[in-house]
Amino acid sequence: MRLQARQVSKAYGAQRVLDRLDLSIDAGEVVCLLGPNGAGKTTLIRTLSGLQKPDSGKVLFGVEAEDENILKLRRNIGIILHQPFLYEHLTGMENLRFYSRLYETALDEGDLHRLMSRVGLGKTRPIPVRAFSRGMKQRLTIARALLCDPQILLFDEPYTGLDQQGCGMLNQLIQEESARNKLILLTTHELSFIRQIATRFAILHHGRIAAEFPNAGVSLDALQEQYSTALGAEKKPLMERL
Repeated sequence: MRLQARQVSKAYGAQRVLDRLDLSIDAGEVVCLLGPNGAGKTTLIRTLSGLQKPDSGKVLFGVEAEDENILKLRRNIGIILHQPFLYEHLTGMENLRFYSRLYETALDEGDLHRLMSRVGLGKTRPIPVRAFSRGMKQRLTIARALLCDPQILLFDEPYTGLDQQGCGMLNQLIQEESARNKLILLTTHELSFIRQIATRFAILHHGRIAAEFPNAGVSLDALQEQYSTALGAEKKPLMERL
């Protein structure tokens, strides 16, 4: 499996957010997309997932498949966005049960319970999601993204709301999915966590991928230098939660 953006452009009115962007990700990779606020990271995630169409260019899956096949491949994409899009009046299990039926999965109750346990919600009382903490909602959102056992995972700021234990859970989950040859692209400012598992960094600036480099052996100082160089005169600092 390979995910490619070829000459992808996207504008909102007069503001061009993505500008003939090229990016390629192979199965088994964990690519971290970096960039300043407003760089277009969320727009790229939404475009790659098929939630919105590019104004020009193509999103390709595999070698020959073109973006017209996105509807058939949607089931093969697990996505996390800034908003959790959970049903607040339902419990966590009821949310998973609803989405499992909506996606027409073959998961039974045991499978759903195991998925809840995998994200650390296995012992959660059956209370409405509106009573969940932000971190619990994020854990449930992660579980929902895995319902269809997708081959492509697109996570926009997945560490949001998670405590250190939750971030560790997410890292373990990402490593497990990568080991199963899943293709993973995520955005984050949580460098202290993503540096443990990313295989590659890509920096988005002025609507294009300004730099790409492997994570192996890259110190935080070297990452900061690469980031500043890619952003040129702006020299915007990276953020890291320690």
